[in-house]
Amino acid sequence: MKRLLSIMTLAMLISVVAVAQSSSHQYVTVVAEPDHADWTYHTGEQARFTAYAIRENVRITNAEITYSYGPDKMDAVKTGTVMTDSDGMAHFSIPGATEPGFVSVRLKVSIDGRNYSSMTNIAFDPYDIKPTTTMPDDFQQFWSESIEKAALVPMTPTLRHSEKESNDRVDVYYLKIQTYKAGNYTYGVLTVPKTAGRKPAILRLPGAAVRPFNGPNELAYQGFVVLEVGVHGIPVDQDPEIYRQLENGALSCYTTIGIDNRDTYYYKRAILGCVRAIDYLCTRNDVDSTRIATYGGSQGGMLSIMTAALSPHVSALFSYFPAFCDLTGYYYGRGAGWPHLFRDPNEPNIKARMDVSRYYDTVNFARILKVPGFYAWGFNDPACCPTSTFSAYNVITAPKQLQVGRDTGHWLYPWQVDNAINWLKAIFHM
Repeated sequence: MKRLLSIMTLAMLISVVAVAQSSSHQYVTVVAEPDHADWTYHTGEQARFTAYAIRENVRITNAEITYSYGPDKMDAVKTGTVMTDSDGMAHFSIPGATEPGFVSVRLKVSIDGRNYSSMTNIAFDPYDIKPTTTMPDDFQQFWSESIEKAALVPMTPTLRHSEKESNDRVDVYYLKIQTYKAGNYTYGVLTVPKTAGRKPAILRLPGAAVRPFNGPNELAYQGFVVLEVGVHGIPVDQDPEIYRQLENGALSCYTTIGIDNRDTYYYKRAILGCVRAIDYLCTRNDVDSTRIATYGGSQGGMLSIMTAALSPHVSALFSYFPAFCDLTGYYYGRGAGWPHLFRDPNEPNIKARMDVSRYYDTVNFARILKVPGFYAWGFNDPACCPTSTFSAYNVITAPKQLQVGRDTGHWLYPWQVDNAINWLKAIFHM
């Protein structure tokens, strides 16, 4: 039987294709080429650019290109125009940033009545970026007590075997476990290799959305027991129309539900559900509880860090472009991570909500990580901007490895995923 592509890998490949179709495969591509090949500068260092527009692999001469620049995710501070010369090239420069961070350089050109644009984020001492959020004095106490209370609730797991999705190499099950209080459940899809003995396990965590999951997960073909869970406390195998209605109805803007209180915030239940999912994996006779990893991107990347920080049973993690990094950034005048809270300084109860956010900011979980992690993202990510992800990465004191694809947005190249899996296999001696 041919090895199947996982939903994760397929989604990433689709993302790469989508980006290619919307940018490099446009009829006209407009490029801002920085004079540093790594797109990285020191604070205060001037950055020079060569700008050009390409049509059918040929640079366009006498084209007026509009450029603008400003801090990552913030308004532009200057706009100007340049004209391409007989070689199809134009030049401009921008002053160095006054502090570590990212600057977005945007280009726009109009050709034959159609507009084309691009964005290039350059870095200024990115490994010196410091977060704006702070850790509450009782951060670890709050989460320890919450986990201890949840542990008193019986998991009462139920498994439903999927004959349709199972095959001669793996078994697929739909899982339901009780999590942080009676009657509250976490649902997921479990894929188990049909090999003897205890195996390493991965808790696969979802990006933001309200959607179904199915199996099998391709990582199981590489020897992992894989549990992919949802975070909304609803079954993951329903008709897609149900999820569409929930996303547009009761779960619309779920990232702000209950945000005025740390005990009612939506993500408390979600995070505790992830920790309980790890607990469940540890109960299985086919799982080696000394080799469990968390794995996810965006919202899943945030939950990967959070779960690894809170559960003593996690021994490694992979997080790509994690969300919820440095949530208070906008309030302090710079870019913040998804879901881009606190952009309006006049929003009701903003100080109390920012205080609550400190208990849920990925940065503060990153601060207490103790296990090795593999991280990946790009400079051009508009959702989980690099100013925010570097602010989390820079506070990690546990062993860490970062692979940057500078031109990537909210997606990864396949080689970044392959390198992460190979790293994890080496960690687990597979």
